[in-house]
Amino acid sequence: MNEWFAVVNPISFLAFLVLTGYIGERTQYVPKIRESLSQIITRITLPVLVVVSLSNQNLSDIPIFNILIVLASGVTAISLLLIINYPLGKLLRVPLERQLIHSFLGSFGNVIFLGYPVILYLFGEIGLLYAIIFSMANELIVWTFGAYLLNSKSQVNAKKWDIKYLFNPNTVSFIIGISMLLLGLRFPSIVNAPLERLGAATTPLSMLFIGSILARTELIKAIKNVSIWSVCLIKMILIPSLFMFGAGLFFPSIQDINIIMLSVIALQMAMPSQTNLSVLADRYNSDPEYAAQTIFVTTLFSAITLPLMYFFCLYIFSKPV
Repeated sequence: MNEWFAVVNPISFLAFLVLTGYIGERTQYVPKIRESLSQIITRITLPVLVVVSLSNQNLSDIPIFNILIVLASGVTAISLLLIINYPLGKLLRVPLERQLIHSFLGSFGNVIFLGYPVILYLFGEIGLLYAIIFSMANELIVWTFGAYLLNSKSQVNAKKWDIKYLFNPNTVSFIIGISMLLLGLRFPSIVNAPLERLGAATTPLSMLFIGSILARTELIKAIKNVSIWSVCLIKMILIPSLFMFGAGLFFPSIQDINIIMLSVIALQMAMPSQTNLSVLADRYNSDPEYAAQTIFVTTLFSAITLPLMYFFCLYIFSKPV
């Protein structure tokens, strides 16, 4: 029962923040929340969070083989989901302007804002390290390939690929953070402490942003949207379950494989849609309302699916120690 509450509590916290943003926008208590927060998150707090979270870690305690497994699993899962969700969006008759963001919502998960606190509680510091490694694959793809596709799609006269699409505050922060991680560089404590607090503001700000968008959406309509539930089914249940079945079959033939690592990979795959996609959709004019609706439904649904996936991990892999 404690594990169940460990998964549900962070979701309840996020829901409270979303409700706050919803009320603030709906009542116009704080006007223009959406416009201001979009800039603050993408240009300030999220880049700081990425750099600090990477530079504060120590990879010396994790075998290179395990790192490669986590990275390969992340890239493979995201690639498979992208391959599935884009044509599925067409099959489900998702409107043309939201097909791309639909495929992203069904492929990229909330592996930082929700993944980190849940996995830290369930598996401790070693689990958090694996979660961060998985997030490298998720974040690097979404802020390079994803941002490039959304940006190029929003350019009316764009006819060819331009490398400038790949350079944004978040990809630059990833380069800085990974460089510091590999070189073993860290900020002095007098600098690191305020940066940590600034980066931590990304989570509540993102939730307030989502709430402000939801204030302008029809939530009943979102719940009835079949394409949103396809994201829940495929991303949050099907793909992580297939991974667990596959790893469970392959596991006996591998010596010294880390069970916690496999469990973290499965749970990161099962995370709801990434909250920052609503910000990206807003900046690149790719239906932010639909993005917010999908994030709302998948995050709400994860209160059921994440605990189930965790207990499924225990059954398949045996209890991590």
